Amino acid sequence: MSPVEITGPALARMIDISAVQAQHGRVDVEELAGHALAGDFVAAHVLPSWLPVLRPLLDGSNTNAGSPVGFPSGGSATPVKVTEARWLLDAGVQEMDVVMNVGLVRSGELAAATRDVAAVLEAIDGRVPVKVILEVGLLDESQLRDAARAAVDAGAASLKTGTGWQPRPTTPEHVRVIREIAGADREIKASGGIRSLAQLHALLDAGATRFGINTAYAVRLVGQAGEATP
Repeated sequence: MSPVEITGPALARMIDISAVQAQHGRVDVEELAGHALAGDFVAAHVLPSWLPVLRPLLDGSNTNAGSPVGFPSGGSATPVKVTEARWLLDAGVQEMDVVMNVGLVRSGELAAATRDVAAVLEAIDGRVPVKVILEVGLLDESQLRDAARAAVDAGAASLKTGTGWQPRPTTPEHVRVIREIAGADREIKASGGIRSLAQLHALLDAGATRFGINTAYAVRLVGQAGEATP
């Protein structure tokens, strides 16, 4: 899909916006909901403790309320991740992002990394869509391939490049590597450092199907896409 083929509204339905930094509080969550509703973004994500605030603000809209598990390090013990996922389900979450244990991947303990993700997916049991975060900024290419395979082996239907907590941006090459491992049927969400339509379309061409973008930039890019289409 080229820049002239994607409209602003269509792009918004491919973008998640979020307030998942440590400093984000109630006002940020309320502002996030306002932007999500005004822009008709596909999802808005907050840290777990703020989900009960976000969820009712999005009731009746086309925007899903999302929240992460094991965020941002992925290093929580598996039973803790499982408990967090179940709590989020009880709180009404509509999408989840599960952070893979990056330390296990970097240590070459791929079976353990796979079991960790699989246990959380089993607890969620298909009740909501789930993306598995690989955190590409902390992995070399070989490790990224291992992480993607571990996620696929665990049963992930959707893979996400990063948490947004790392300074290294997602590149088209990251997405191409993940797409090679994930195959054609899985969703890939590119997240981290997306600041222009040119970047977004390069990631789209590499195989990304969804995007996580800073709220201010997301609003700007959707507006620019609208201006670029007849």
